[in-house]
Amino acid sequence: MRKLCILLAGVLLLGAAGAFAGCNNTPEEDEKEEQSGLFPAAGSEQVTDRASLEYAYGVYGEGALADEANGFTDVTSLTGGRFMVNGSYRTGLGESGNRNDIRAELYNGRAIRCVDLPEGYAFTLPAPSAEVDYSISQYRTQYTYGDAVLTATFESKNPYTADEDPWYLFAESWLLKYLNSELFGLLGITALREPAHAFTRTEPYGDLGILEGYDVYRYDLKIEDGGEEIARPFYHIAVIRAENAVKEFALFVLKAESDRSADMDAIVQSYVRLPVKGVKRTTTVYEAPPENPRWNAATKAYYESFISSDRVKWGVFSASMPGYRDEYLPTDNNYKYVLDLSRRHQSYLEEAWDFKYDIYPTYTALQYAGERVRFPVYMAEELAGGDGTNGKPVLQFTYQFTANNNLMGTTPMFDILRGKYDGQFRELAQDIKNYQKPVLFRLNNEMNTDWTSYCGLITLLDPDIFVMTWKRLYGIFEEVGVDNSIWIWNPNSNSMPYGCWGEDLCYFPGREYVQLLGGTYYELNNYTKEAAPKSCQSFKKMYTELYRKNAAFREWSVILSEFGCGSGGDYSGELGRNRDVQLKWVREMFEEFNDPDPADYIKQIKGAVWFNANDYNYDNGTKVTNRYQLYDPNNNYYSDLLPLMEEFRRGLSGRE
Repeated sequence: MRKLCILLAGVLLLGAAGAFAGCNNTPEEDEKEEQSGLFPAAGSEQVTDRASLEYAYGVYGEGALADEANGFTDVTSLTGGRFMVNGSYRTGLGESGNRNDIRAELYNGRAIRCVDLPEGYAFTLPAPSAEVDYSISQYRTQYTYGDAVLTATFESKNPYTADEDPWYLFAESWLLKYLNSELFGLLGITALREPAHAFTRTEPYGDLGILEGYDVYRYDLKIEDGGEEIARPFYHIAVIRAENAVKEFALFVLKAESDRSADMDAIVQSYVRLPVKGVKRTTTVYEAPPENPRWNAATKAYYESFISSDRVKWGVFSASMPGYRDEYLPTDNNYKYVLDLSRRHQSYLEEAWDFKYDIYPTYTALQYAGERVRFPVYMAEELAGGDGTNGKPVLQFTYQFTANNNLMGTTPMFDILRGKYDGQFRELAQDIKNYQKPVLFRLNNEMNTDWTSYCGLITLLDPDIFVMTWKRLYGIFEEVGVDNSIWIWNPNSNSMPYGCWGEDLCYFPGREYVQLLGGTYYELNNYTKEAAPKSCQSFKKMYTELYRKNAAFREWSVILSEFGCGSGGDYSGELGRNRDVQLKWVREMFEEFNDPDPADYIKQIKGAVWFNANDYNYDNGTKVTNRYQLYDPNNNYYSDLLPLMEEFRRGLSGRE
C-alpha cells in the first residue's frame, strides 16, 4: 500500500547570536563552508580550558543552562567539556565562524549537561561520563552510559497544522499510535506503569505536572523473554512538548539492561527549550561498501559488472512467485496459475519493448495465511535463473519481516530477536545458497514509513530494532555459508512518520552489511486531470532530490528496486485520466538515462525495476488507487497505454 507523500515546507532556523547565525545548507554548501577561525579538531578527551567552558556555559546568557538539581550552578561547577563542531570534536570553543553546528557536553564530575544549539534544547544525563554518537546528528544523537543507551531527537514537522486538532492527529497517527497496552500483550511487552492520562481527541494531553510549562508523555516498558538476544529490554520513552505546541517536541528513548525509570524522570525534569543557534549540518559519509569475501565467482563477477556498468539494467515487477509449500509445488494448480500469469506479463512486455529483462523481481514474506513461506526454488529457476552471462534475468528477491502482508497492528520483530524464526531463516539461507545464481537480496524495503510491519513506529519508536534484526539474518546467512546474495538497503524516498527519529539513516545497519543502495520514489500522478500537467513531478526532479538526500552514499551504486509513475487511479476522476502526463514522464526519464553526458545522479543508478502492478486499497479492494500497471493480462493490453509502450521501446533501444 502506498501513501500520499506530503511535502513539507522547510523552516528557516535563524541564530540568536551573531557567532552562531546561519541558514540550512545543502551538503555541497557544507563542504565548501569556510572553516577558518575554528579551534582545531581533537580527540574525544574533555577540554578543561576555562575560557571555552565559560563561553559554552554563557552562550545563552547567565543562568540559562543552570540545573541546580544536578549540580550545574555556575561555570565554576564545571570540570570539563567536549565540543562537537561541524562533525568533529574541537580543542576549544569561542566566537569563531558562523553557520556552525555545535553540540556541547558540559561535565561536573557526576552528570553531563547536553546542549544542542542548532535544535535549541538542553538536558542533563545522569552519568559522570558517556560515549556520544553524533554520526547522524542531523537526525539524532545517541548517548551510551553504563548499561543504557539514550536516543535524543528534536522534532518539528506536522502536516496537520491547519486542522482543528493538529497535535492529536499527528500524535495519534505518527507517534503514539502503538504505545498502548492492547498491542503490548501481542508482542510480549509489559507496561511497568500506566501513562498518567489517556490520550484522546478531547483530551490529547500527557502529564502536565512533571515539568512546568510542558506536556509530557511517559512510557515505561519491558520486552519479556528476550534473554541475551534483547540485551536492553527496559524501554523508557518521553515526549516533551511545550503546552499547546502544535508541532515542536523533544523525543527521548532510553533502553537499558535494568529499570531506568528514575533516569528518564530526571532527564525530563532537567529539560529546557532554548533559542536556536546556528544550523544543523550534514556530515555523514559512508565509503563504498566492501565486497563480501564469501561470494562465489559468479556473484562476484556479476556485482563488479553491475556497479561498473554505464548501462542501466532493467526489470519489471508483475506478480510474486509463490514459495514452495506442500500445495505450492509445480504440480499444484495455483503454482501453474501464477507461472502462466507471470509469463504472460513478461512475454508481452518483452515483445512490446523489444528487450529482455535484465532483472526479475519477486516478493516473499515470513508467513502467508498463517503458514511459513520459503524461497521460490522452482519458479525462480523458470522465470529468473540469470547470472549476468547466460541471457536470463537475475533474481531480485524482496524479503519482508511480516506475517500479515504488512497489515499493521502487530509485528514479528520482537519474536525475530527472540530467535523464534531462526530455523526458518536457516532454511531460507540454505535455499538461496542452493539456487547458486546471484540474488539481489532486498530486505525489508520502505522501513522508514508507517505501513510496514518492521517500521520503528511499531517497535517502540526505536529503529535500532530494525538494525538488530537485519544483522541477525545477515549473521545466519554467514553461518550457513550463503555465497550468492547481494544485499540491498532500500528506504522510501520520503520518511513517514514525519520526524528525525524515523529518518532513513536511523535504520542503516552499516556498510559491512549492505552492498547496494536501493531507491524508491513514486510519482502517484493521482491528481485531477486539470491539475496533473503542473503538479506531476518529473523523474529528473524527483531523483535529483533523492540524490541530494542520499549525499552520505555518493560512492555507492544505486538500484531503483521499485519505482514508477501512475496514469491516474479510480478516485478524483476516470481511471487512466493522466496517461498523457505519464507518457511525458517516461519520455523525459529516458532522455535522462540516454543522455550522452549523463548527470551525476544518473551515473549512480545501475538498475531500475518498474512496478507493473496496481494498488487496491479501498471500496472492498475493487478500486484502483495507483495505476502503475502497463499491461492487463486478462485483456492482453491497456489500449490507452499503447503510446506509452512505444515510448518504453524507444527509450530502451537507446540504452546501449
